[in-house]
Amino acid sequence: MRKVAWLVVILMNACLLGSRVWGADIVTLVTHESKPYAWVDESGHINGMTVDIANLIFQRANIKKNWKLMPSKRAYRYAKTNINTCIFPLQRNQEREADFQWVGPIMINRYAFYTLENSTIELNTLADLKSFKVVTYLGSGLKEYLSGFGIRVIETLQDDMAATMVSLGRANVWAADVYNVPYMLEAQEHKFDEEFIFFTSISAMACHLSMPESLIADLQEELTGLYRTLEIAKIVRRYER
Repeated sequence: MRKVAWLVVILMNACLLGSRVWGADIVTLVTHESKPYAWVDESGHINGMTVDIANLIFQRANIKKNWKLMPSKRAYRYAKTNINTCIFPLQRNQEREADFQWVGPIMINRYAFYTLENSTIELNTLADLKSFKVVTYLGSGLKEYLSGFGIRVIETLQDDMAATMVSLGRANVWAADVYNVPYMLEAQEHKFDEEFIFFTSISAMACHLSMPESLIADLQEELTGLYRTLEIAKIVRRYER
C-alpha cells in the first residue's frame, strides 16, 4: 500500500510539473513594431506576418503565449534575460547562437539598397557605396555588415525615418528589408527605386536558455509541419506587395 501511495504522489507531482510547463507558464513573445511583420492596429490588436506564423505554431502546439512589442535592441535584451521568453523573428548568426535556443527557420529576409526615383546615383556593387551615406534602422544589424566594406552608415530608430532622411537629402541611400519597403513607402511623398539586393539572412525564434527542451522540440515540430503543408508560404503571400 505504501508503494502504491508513493506512486500516486509521484504521478501527481509529474502532472503538476507538466501543467506548470505547458499550462500555467505562459510564453512571452517579444518583437518590435515593423510592417508587415508586426504592428498594432487602431483597436490595439497585434497583426502581422510573423505574428500570424507564431500564433499558428503555438496554437498547434497547445502552448499559451502573449505578445510584447518593444524596440529591437530592448527586445533582444529582454528575451536573453527573462525566462519563458522568446524573441521573434531574430537573425540567426554565430555571435548569437549560444545565447538562445532556436526554433526555425522562420523567414528568409532579403535586404536591398533604395534611392530616390530619377536619382543620378548608380549602384552595381558594394564598392559603389563608399562614396555615399547609407541609412538604415537601428537593430537591423546592417551597419556592422556594411561598415566592414568601408561604407558610411547611420542608423535611425525606425525604417520610415530612414526613408525620410533620404527624401530630405540627409542621406543618399536607404538599406532596408524588401518586405518592409512597400509598407514604409505608403507614408512617403517621394518614390524610390530598388538598386540591388545585397544581403540575405535567415531569421528564427530565439528562446531563453532555460526553456524546456521538450517545449522547443514541440514548437520546432509544428513549424516543420507548417512548412510541409505550405501554410507558411500562404501566410507570407498574404502580406507581399
